[in-house]
Amino acid sequence: MRYSHPNAVTSTHPIALDAEATAHYRDLAVALLSAPSAPPSLTSIDIPALLALAEQDGLLGLLFDAVNGRADADRFPLALLDGLRAGAHRQAARELVQRVELQRVIAAMHARGVDVLLMKGASLAFDVYPDPAWRVRSDVALFIRADDRTAARACFADLGYACEPEASGRLIAYQFHCERNDAGRVRHLFDVHWKIANPQRFAEAVGFEELAAAAVPLPRIGPDARGLGRPHALWLACVHRAAHHYDQQTLVWLYDVHLLVRALDAAGLHEFVALAERTGVRRICLRALVLARERFGTPIAAPAIAALEAAPLDEPSALFLGPRVRRVDVLLDDVRVLRGWSGRFTLLKENLLPDAAYMRRTYANGSSAPIGWLYLRRIATGASKWFRP
Repeated sequence: MRYSHPNAVTSTHPIALDAEATAHYRDLAVALLSAPSAPPSLTSIDIPALLALAEQDGLLGLLFDAVNGRADADRFPLALLDGLRAGAHRQAARELVQRVELQRVIAAMHARGVDVLLMKGASLAFDVYPDPAWRVRSDVALFIRADDRTAARACFADLGYACEPEASGRLIAYQFHCERNDAGRVRHLFDVHWKIANPQRFAEAVGFEELAAAAVPLPRIGPDARGLGRPHALWLACVHRAAHHYDQQTLVWLYDVHLLVRALDAAGLHEFVALAERTGVRRICLRALVLARERFGTPIAAPAIAALEAAPLDEPSALFLGPRVRRVDVLLDDVRVLRGWSGRFTLLKENLLPDAAYMRRTYANGSSAPIGWLYLRRIATGASKWFRP
């Protein structure tokens, strides 16, 4: 495999590993993070491979924090300690730059009257992680009201951001992306949502008002910064890895689940389970909790597990846990979820025939090629992607 991941710092020295070696070094990284003493087999490991895998899975800073200052630190190879320290310093430096930019964006949104909630890694970094630098992230996920989309785009434009070309439409997507490179050549990315996820199965599960009513302050960012409450944050941590990544087992996402479960009291865990049942995602949430427990020893109350296990095995949302989910499978599920043929036809049209402006920006920027030719080109080059896992 080649090390690169959209939610992790890009490895400076990509290394190719086969599936067996990847699993071995992932297990070793978990052991270093969780075990009370150093594993016995550190002398013969491929340290660059371990460091690269840890970077891919977003664990470098966490591993440095776990290993640094341990009584048995002298058992760790010096090259490993140096690599973890260097990686942690990179993460800390990057996080400081990201935080300043995040503060600038949140303040500008507040000045425009746009109510913003932080989600996913950017919120968790400042809520449940011991140091926000240890929750690596390449973008910031924001949640806004649908009516604030125009104001939010204008705010980003005023701050020097460019928005990526995306297909417009009522049902195809519920987010837009903005990007800016600062004077230090640091790339800042914001992912702005007005529904919680793009698949129709989850899009209406929880809305902005519900999340805002339970939001928590994030004072380390600023007085106007708020993130998801912990029961909602745990729900999203479980759902996101299924709805958009089809059960991908990136370790930092499972560590998010681990920290959130540990941070919840009995009432909070009960609220989370009730939310999972109400939104039809008990199997998805069970899967995430079980994986976190297998990897990090996450303590989970037996009644919570029993309540999640009570979901039927064929719970419709469990489709997204399949190891070979295809884009066509998701589209067909979207069609099943939508009520009425008008919405279904609209969704199919938006997927098959995106708006002309998007087609020209994406397939023929600056060209006057006939729009029909561009649609044929899109079908010829992209059709196979819909049928690949």
